[in-house]
Amino acid sequence: MTILSPLTQHYSTNTSIHTMSDHESVIYDPIVFRVTPKIHFKLSQLKYVTFTMIGIALLWPWNCFLSASEYYAERFSDTPGLIKVYTSTMMSVSTVASTIYNYYLSQVQTGVNYTYRINLGLSLTVVVFIVMAISCVSDFFIRMLDPIFFTILMSMVLISATATCLAQNGTMATVNVLGGIYANAVMVGQAVAGVLPACALIISTFVMGEKPKNEEEGKYYVEKNYGVFVYYITASLVSIVSMLLLFWSNYHLTEANYRALDEIMEEPSIVPEPHPLMSSLSQEPMIQSKYVPFSVLWSKLKLIVLTIFLNFCVTLVFPVFASCIESTHTDSTSIFFQKKIFIPFIYLTWNIGDLLGRILCGYPKLGLLITNPRTLVIYAVSRVVFIPLFLTCNVHPFSTKSHESNALINSDVWYILLQLLFGISNGQLCTSCFMIVGDYCDNDDEKEAAGGFTTVFLSVGLAVGSLLSYLLVLYIN
Repeated sequence: MTILSPLTQHYSTNTSIHTMSDHESVIYDPIVFRVTPKIHFKLSQLKYVTFTMIGIALLWPWNCFLSASEYYAERFSDTPGLIKVYTSTMMSVSTVASTIYNYYLSQVQTGVNYTYRINLGLSLTVVVFIVMAISCVSDFFIRMLDPIFFTILMSMVLISATATCLAQNGTMATVNVLGGIYANAVMVGQAVAGVLPACALIISTFVMGEKPKNEEEGKYYVEKNYGVFVYYITASLVSIVSMLLLFWSNYHLTEANYRALDEIMEEPSIVPEPHPLMSSLSQEPMIQSKYVPFSVLWSKLKLIVLTIFLNFCVTLVFPVFASCIESTHTDSTSIFFQKKIFIPFIYLTWNIGDLLGRILCGYPKLGLLITNPRTLVIYAVSRVVFIPLFLTCNVHPFSTKSHESNALINSDVWYILLQLLFGISNGQLCTSCFMIVGDYCDNDDEKEAAGGFTTVFLSVGLAVGSLLSYLLVLYIN
């Protein structure tokens, strides 16, 4: 049987069709965009870029709400109680909603069009962040009573979380069928979405001054913030670009299958089989035909999803340590050792490590892609050792204002290296898990259902990890 599809790891040297024996595949990877005669993009490369952009879009909303915490601290300056609970409430609403909705989506399988789920989720994200952008520059929202605006804000967080669930569920189901290299693209995109906000935060700290406030009849109003406005608009643009790329790549894939079909049908002895991912233009969109129960998926993927759960449980200690560990150069007047720069730099360091771990898994020859599920579980559990190692650094309890170094190992280089390795281990583990899921499933229905199955454990891991982080905060204090 001949399969008409661009290979996930091997590209053809030209756009022609190579007819092989019945047990071999047809390699068909046409050029879809040409810059110069020597510089061009093939269909498989376009699809990798597409899923990388979708990966960015999946994590960008979360980073938007986190990065805007300083703006909302000013916005709720007349209601200190809301300032204190903003981050914890945002995380709780997001993680709980994601866990519940991901479970629901994982159970609704039969007849589901996963490309539609991706587009619906990204469309909702566009709407949410256009509203959020307007709220930063509109007097209607700025002058709204704090409790009312806070309720609207948390509602937007809730809708954003469900939108991300839709897009993530559809994306992981799709890449499980396409192949591990495209799962790698999604993982890399999510890491990029972590690096960019950290860079933006450091740059804005250097170039932005104190923002003035308006006073009117004894009431303080935060100034219109066009910086946050642009940041929210960017989230919408990322989602729009992702949808356009998905449409473009699916269109070319459909056209490629039809052209290949016309040529191969010249040989009646060969019966072609279309690629599983087809756009809405195709007569055969990617729709799951059979329900796959959790028990079947658990029997095949239990060690992989257990690794995902354990990995994110441990990973969520990172924000706690990143917020409370300061530079050992306590007497330095340099801005680089002050909290407003040092802490964002640590976030950037961890995210660069995470990105590096994910990218390197895409190169099989390096041997960093872990394919043995037992090894994955052992690796995930072993990451707990980072917790006592972080405690050797310059930890400052949240309840004190002391700036004297109390580090057991009095070195910023030691702490930075720990965060880099912690990030690399997270990227390597989660990417390995998602890249090999399809290899442990027997058919496309199982691969598609596994997309929702794995995201459930990801959500639960994040939720449990966020709760455990509170215990760590209590211990540090």
